[in-house]
Amino acid sequence: MSIASRDINDLFDDILLTEETQARLGYEEGVQDGSAQGNQEGYQLGYAQGVQLGEELGCIYGQVVAEQQLKHTEKVLRTLQQLRTLIEQFPRSNDHGADIIGSVELIRNTHRRLVALLGKKKGLSAPPISTADERKDLSF
Repeated sequence: MSIASRDINDLFDDILLTEETQARLGYEEGVQDGSAQGNQEGYQLGYAQGVQLGEELGCIYGQVVAEQQLKHTEKVLRTLQQLRTLIEQFPRSNDHGADIIGSVELIRNTHRRLVALLGKKKGLSAPPISTADERKDLSF
C-alpha cells in the first residue's frame, strides 16, 4: 500500500504507536542478546562445576580402587564395589534425562558410609605413620 492511498488516521496511529513499536523491537533485541550472553555464562559455570565434580569423583574412585587391593570384611568389600559401580555408571555425556544431582548424592552418601565402616575420619586414605618422637604423651 502506498503512502498516498493510506488513510490519514492510519498515519497518525503509526506516529502514536512508534514508541510502542520501538520498545517491542528493543525488547526482542535485548532478549536475543541476553540469551547469547546467558548461554556463554551458563557454559562457563557448568564447565567449572563439572571440573570440580570430576575431580571429586576421580579422587573417590582412586581411593576405592586402592582400598579394593587390601583385605577387608565382606561388608566393606560390597560397599567398595557398590561405590565403584556408582562412579563407573555416572553419566559422562549430556543426558537430559539423567538425574545428576541424585547420582552425586548417592555417591557421596555411599562414600560417607564406607568411611564410617573403615573407621577413618577423613577420606579413605591411610593416616600418616608417626614416629615415636611425634606421638603424643598420653600419660598422666
